Amino acid sequence: MDGGYTAWVREVLRAVATEPRAAVLFDSTIKEPTDLLAGVVREAFQGGVTDRFESTFAGGNRHVAAAVARRYGVEPEQVIGATGATSAMAMAMAAFVAPGDHVVVEAPAFDLLPALAQAAQAKITPLPRRAPDFAIDLEELRALVRPETRLILLTQVHNPSGAILDRATLRAIADIAAQVGARVLIDEVYADFADVGSAVGVSDVFVSAGSLTKVQGLFALKCGWAVASKANIAAIQAANPQGDLGVSKLAHAIGALVLEDMAPFDAHWRGVLAAARPVLLGHAARMAADGLILGEPPAFGCMYFPKVVGVSDTLELASWLWAAEQIVVAPGDFFGQPGHIRIGFGGEAAALDEGLARLHAALLRRRGQA
Repeated sequence: MDGGYTAWVREVLRAVATEPRAAVLFDSTIKEPTDLLAGVVREAFQGGVTDRFESTFAGGNRHVAAAVARRYGVEPEQVIGATGATSAMAMAMAAFVAPGDHVVVEAPAFDLLPALAQAAQAKITPLPRRAPDFAIDLEELRALVRPETRLILLTQVHNPSGAILDRATLRAIADIAAQVGARVLIDEVYADFADVGSAVGVSDVFVSAGSLTKVQGLFALKCGWAVASKANIAAIQAANPQGDLGVSKLAHAIGALVLEDMAPFDAHWRGVLAAARPVLLGHAARMAADGLILGEPPAFGCMYFPKVVGVSDTLELASWLWAAEQIVVAPGDFFGQPGHIRIGFGGEAAALDEGLARLHAALLRRRGQA
C-alpha cells in the first residue's frame, strides 16, 4: 500500500475544503472536543504556567507517563512518551526488527502497519482476518510464525473492521509469539471504545501503542505513548536513546492534564456515539435490506467496514462517489480488502444522517446504471 491511503486522504481533504456539498464519511476519529480542550488550556495557564510544563527529552513528560501508567495498571517506568501511536510503533520497530527479520502483519490492515515493517526492511507475511467477523485463526497464525519471526503487528480495536480480540485470544497469540521469542506490537488507539483493557496486562510479549488522537479526538495534542514490560521498554530506549524528538513540551503538558482528568473527555465520545450509532445502524439496515451492502456494524468504535454488493473495485467506486455525488468513503483497497468500504461515524449525527442517506441513494442510482 506504501502510504496510498494517506496520500489519498490528503488529496480528498484538499477537495473537500472547497466543496460545500461534501459528505465526509471516511473519518475514523471522534469529533474534536474543542470547548473541553480550550478549558484545559485556560486552566493550565490562567494563574501562571502549569507545573506539567516541563522537559520531554528522551522519555517524554513524566506526568504523561504517570497518568498513562495509572490507566494501564503499570509502573511509570513502563511508559515512553511519543508524538502519537505511529511514532511509538516506529520506536518499537527500531528496537525489535532488523533488516531481513520476519514480521507477521494482520490483513486487512491500516496501511501504516505494513509500511512500518517495510521501512524496517522486514520480510512480511500477512495474517488474514476474514469477513464477516474479522477474527484471527490461531492455527493459521501458528503456521505463519517462523523461528526468525520477530514481531506480530495487530490493532485493537481492529482497523478497519472494528472487531475485538478477547482476552483468551490475546493469551493464545502471546503463547504463539513466545514460542519463537517474538513480540506482539499492538496499536491500541481504539481500545478505550471497548473497555477491554490493554494487552500489556495479558503477557510481557505485548508492546502497546496508544494516543489521545482517536477515541478522545485530541489529534491537535499529538500525545501518544508506548507501554510494555520494563525489559521491552529498556530495549526501546536503547534503540532510541534520545526518545521521540518531535514531542512538544507544550502539547504534552496539556496532554498530562487531560489524562489526569479523563472523565469529561470520555463523556464526550460516549455522547457522540450515543447520538451517531443509532443513525448508522438504521441506515446500514436499510442499505442491507436493499441488497446494497453486507456485514453487521461492530459493537464498538466509530467505524464500519461493510462489503458493497456487486463491487470488486471499491477504489473506483470511491472515486465515482466523490466525482458524481461529493460523498467520501474510504475504499477497502487501501486496507488490502477490495470490495469493502470503511465508513466513519464519530462526528455530528445530523451530518452523518444526511451523508448516509445520500450514500444509500447514490448506490441505488449506480446499481440502476449498471
